Amino acid sequence: MISEAIKINLEKWGFDSYFKDLADKNQESGLIPARVIGHNRHFYDIVCEKGFFSAKTSGSIRYNSVLKSDLPAVGDWVMVSIRRDKSYICSILPRKSRISRRCSGNIVNEQILSANVDIVFIVMSLDANFNLKRLQRYISVVSSSGIKHVILLTKSDVCENTDELFEEVRKIAGDKEVFAVSSFDQNTEKLLKTFVKPGITAVFIGSSGVGKSTLINTISGSNIRVTGEISTAVNKGRHTTSARELILLDSGGMVIDTPGMREIQNWQEEDSKGFEIIEELSHKCRFFDCRHDTEPDCAVKEAVGNGIISAELLEMWRKQLAESEELKRKKAFSLKILETKKSKRNKSRDVS
Repeated sequence: MISEAIKINLEKWGFDSYFKDLADKNQESGLIPARVIGHNRHFYDIVCEKGFFSAKTSGSIRYNSVLKSDLPAVGDWVMVSIRRDKSYICSILPRKSRISRRCSGNIVNEQILSANVDIVFIVMSLDANFNLKRLQRYISVVSSSGIKHVILLTKSDVCENTDELFEEVRKIAGDKEVFAVSSFDQNTEKLLKTFVKPGITAVFIGSSGVGKSTLINTISGSNIRVTGEISTAVNKGRHTTSARELILLDSGGMVIDTPGMREIQNWQEEDSKGFEIIEELSHKCRFFDCRHDTEPDCAVKEAVGNGIISAELLEMWRKQLAESEELKRKKAFSLKILETKKSKRNKSRDVS
């Protein structure tokens, strides 16, 4: 990217007192703070006080990275070196927040979807993409991050049973805010702007074709994202977002658009996250470690029988509990493998 001649005001990009203090503590000769606003296979797009640049990670970052999360992610604040036409990311400032998922593969690894965000919009459409199990998975992942999140049900203008589907979502959403929206409704822009205010970074996550980019166009008031056509045959987006990108809005807020995800697995091990109603009910069970299966006097099973919660929600909780226990084992095993690789690499460097 070409650098601008004018000086950039980083406060507009979320450079608050928290990151200013971190930058001062991590100050080294010739390094300046920057925010990662885009990422492709070879470069990171960054913004700093000198303008916009494409940067590579320094050799030390690449060498010392054990997990994928050790590398920069969109939304990160980093310290960079800019020398003539070359830019390098030399260190990553400690993250205020992050949304992560487990990478696929035999080695358990963490993929950061977005860093240093203030609010997450979980987007699901009221069409063939409507899937409560998938939504619950997103809720669990975001709940584990501790970041405020809101559920947006898109395409309400073309749904014939919006109220019915809305109530189904409300039953699993707990205390999360849920809104049925349409890009053709002027109130949608007003709603989004009540959350995305100056200095606030928001991220939209959801499956492909649910309307994330359309919502970003709505809140920006312009077509800054090219929305994809939807194939009626497979109901999947075409030419939709293929990379994460942080966008500064004219209104002062920032949004991150993310590629649609076919699946999302929790990286954190908190099995109750996203299932607060089950956690609350479990305090009334006879046994403090009740698994809500065959135990007597189980308040959760009683709630299912009384229609307070659905049997499907309890089954989703059981599945997440099993996955959480498996994740703990695989994390420990994978970390040993990765640390062994790093140790061998260090020994090889010392010998040479």
